[in-house]
Amino acid sequence: MIIKIKFRKLKSAAFVCFVLTFLLIGYGFPALTVESKTAEVKTSGASFVSRVAPGEFLPISVKLMNFGEGRRVDVTINYQILDSNNVVVLTESETVAVETTASFVKNIQIPNDFTPGKYIASSNIIYEGQEVPAGSNFEFTVEQKIAGIFVSQLIVYGIITVVVSIVFVAVSRLIIKRRICRFTPYEYSEVPKQKRLFYEIVSDIIMQIRCRVGDRAIEIAGNIDGLIIEKESGKVLGINKDPAEIVALLILQYQKEIGKKTKVLPRKADEETKERLHTVEKHLDIIKKYF
Repeated sequence: MIIKIKFRKLKSAAFVCFVLTFLLIGYGFPALTVESKTAEVKTSGASFVSRVAPGEFLPISVKLMNFGEGRRVDVTINYQILDSNNVVVLTESETVAVETTASFVKNIQIPNDFTPGKYIASSNIIYEGQEVPAGSNFEFTVEQKIAGIFVSQLIVYGIITVVVSIVFVAVSRLIIKRRICRFTPYEYSEVPKQKRLFYEIVSDIIMQIRCRVGDRAIEIAGNIDGLIIEKESGKVLGINKDPAEIVALLILQYQKEIGKKTKVLPRKADEETKERLHTVEKHLDIIKKYF
């Protein structure tokens, strides 16, 4: 008898559990699913540009997602432009019908009196039965244009132009200086004809080597005993020793400095010049034996 009573109680308890389970499956879970779907409704917003000028249009790409069960829902989208202090400076709205997912582009014109700076574009949606807020935002910049180009770009272009100009001027001056150094030799018309050739040869050698080693050429020439030159320009002021010996010593010192053989290139190619250069070569051979 006692066993039968316990069996009946156990049977009743099992029946009650079955009924509760059925109710949870039939009513509780669908309710939870609807709530979940509602919570997942959201909007995605982005812009194709990050910078606009006053008076231009700001394109906003809007995507409405997870509208669920195949029925059309009227959705109101509120667009707002906020400044850097989160103060609303522009508002627009529109209503669209959505079933599941919708994507479109909204163009908002930026007023001409907008102050340049950072702004935030915000889009929020409102629809029937909404339980949670849905929205998105992104940052963009308002900047003035000059001749259709943003001011910051003009500044960058200007800096690049200035740098290129400075480099161009520096290179041009260097090229011109070298050309002057090579092709504009000093004249020694005031020097007697017998000495003038050696003045020209010494001056031209200094000028040619200076183009290779800079002012070091003038320093070397200034240390040659018997040779007097102008310290800044390298112009020959006097030769107080055998001119052929001075030329030979100068060539030898320059050869040591640059590590290459230095040739004497006279301005004239007449017989007198060739004869005097032959004398220089003799002195050079003699000096090489002792240096």
